[in-house]
Amino acid sequence: MYKILNNFYQSNIFDKLPKLLARKLFKIFKIFFVETNLVSLPKNNHPTYLDKDLQSKIIANENDQFYRPFSTCFYLLEILSLYSKTHKNFSLFDFGANNIDNFIYLNRYLKNWQYIYHDLPHYNEVISSLIEEKGLKNITVSQNLSLGEKPIDFAFFGSSLHYTNNYKQVLERFFQNKTKNIILSHTPFYISNKNKNDIVLKQVNIHPIINYAYLFQYDNFITFMKDNNYTLVSQNKNNLIKFLNFKNFSNDFSFINFLDLTFSYQNNDS
Repeated sequence: MYKILNNFYQSNIFDKLPKLLARKLFKIFKIFFVETNLVSLPKNNHPTYLDKDLQSKIIANENDQFYRPFSTCFYLLEILSLYSKTHKNFSLFDFGANNIDNFIYLNRYLKNWQYIYHDLPHYNEVISSLIEEKGLKNITVSQNLSLGEKPIDFAFFGSSLHYTNNYKQVLERFFQNKTKNIILSHTPFYISNKNKNDIVLKQVNIHPIINYAYLFQYDNFITFMKDNNYTLVSQNKNNLIKFLNFKNFSNDFSFINFLDLTFSYQNNDS
């Protein structure tokens, strides 16, 4: 049955279904992703729009002591709070930040820090204009991944790296910067004896929006990080999304799941 369903979800026929019918199919089969034969992500992947009015409403929550937005990394504040006790004026680079809510929430609790926002060019323009209009402090926007010479304390990829076509080149920018810690949250990985390459997935659970994402080969990714002097210091499964599953995938996979991984830079020059 799943072979037939996978072929259907891979096709353009599924893409053109009425929204209501696609949602009904999801409720029945609860299929989130299907494998594709693509070797890289399509151009204009993850098509979204950042609403400036919504961002203004989010900023209005900056004095709400009970405000806590949706996050793929529920423990991020705890990590940063502990780090801030021994490190003053630290920095967090939020790659694929999307809404400004992460900053608004964290900035309520953190002092002497710098939040660096980065996303698609349109997103960056919206956030830059709001920073100026609202007089926001402790936040800047990186337009072109210019990291500077001073090592960044944290690079945070909140469920964003697998939607990035040139993800190795992006990571290499942080390697060159000698960024101290790299956090990936809610990122898909797999292990299999029959395949050692990254796999491109088609995301079908939010129709009519069709996204594509990498399913990273776990061992290769860990080796890539290690070869660039980054040691895995923490890992765990991320069960954020209810009912998320890969039941329609073949038995060739010995492991497949969304993970949170934290890496720390090891200075081998000293």
